[in-house]
Amino acid sequence: MSEDRIQEEQSAETVPAADGVRTDKPGKEKKSVVREILGWVGTLLSAVVLALAIRSFLFELVRVDGASMNDTLQNGEIMFVSKLDYASTWLSLPWQSSEAKEAAPRLATGIGEPKQFDVVIARYPGRGDTNFVKRLIGMPGDRIRIEDGYLYVNDQKYEEPYVNDEYRTNAGSPGKDFEEIYVPKKGDELSLEYVDEAKSRVGVYVNGGIWTWRGISSEAVSEEGDRLAYHRDGALMLNGEDISSDPERIKDLVGRKFTLEKDLYFVMGDHRDSSNDSRSQGPITRDMLVGHVRTVIFPIGAWRGIQ
Repeated sequence: MSEDRIQEEQSAETVPAADGVRTDKPGKEKKSVVREILGWVGTLLSAVVLALAIRSFLFELVRVDGASMNDTLQNGEIMFVSKLDYASTWLSLPWQSSEAKEAAPRLATGIGEPKQFDVVIARYPGRGDTNFVKRLIGMPGDRIRIEDGYLYVNDQKYEEPYVNDEYRTNAGSPGKDFEEIYVPKKGDELSLEYVDEAKSRVGVYVNGGIWTWRGISSEAVSEEGDRLAYHRDGALMLNGEDISSDPERIKDLVGRKFTLEKDLYFVMGDHRDSSNDSRSQGPITRDMLVGHVRTVIFPIGAWRGIQ
């Protein structure tokens, strides 16, 4: 066989490898599969981000759990909750502990402000991101009381037609009636003062009047920069440290003035004798209001707006 013939045969044998058909095809298929997987992952992530954005800034669907808002809302109904009206978005992650969620930054969103008698989705101190549906009864600076089952706000009586009369007569939490309470607001003065002539007991005062209710969920700051908090369980916190069992440190604070940093709101359930609300939890801050209930959308036959 001539040398030319051998070279031609060798060239012919190497053509399939040279044109790349056999050697490149598996790699291309592998790259195509990877690109497709990445495309699906990107699509899913985009959908999750979009859903979170809608839930945080536009609206959320929330299911009623329990009877605390009877007869306005029934157990099992699904509510349309507006975040566009007003909301507080907690910048936390679902798997975090309740303590971590409550410590996370909060972003006030929406184009409006809460109004008295709105039905809202609220959260309570120490309960993480658990949602409670309640009615906004007391605004910052209001004086409220329940007398013979009826609500008085700044001495004005409200009939509250959404409250079933049967719920006015039974024992509630902490009872059918309660004496007038002032709902603190941003800028109010918080102080510790002696409550007896013997100076053996110290009480919490707001604007010079003793605070007889549960906790104040707004921190107060002094001119020196010290921060005082009064928890609903009775704990006194100074700069994040519990000083409730340290009488000497408490006495050192007597007479000092602290300024409240946030407005407070008082919420109650329409089922007045079966509701876990501000009567047991104390008033809550604005960033504990996470949405405005506008409509019941399910069951279909129960579709209605919420007054």
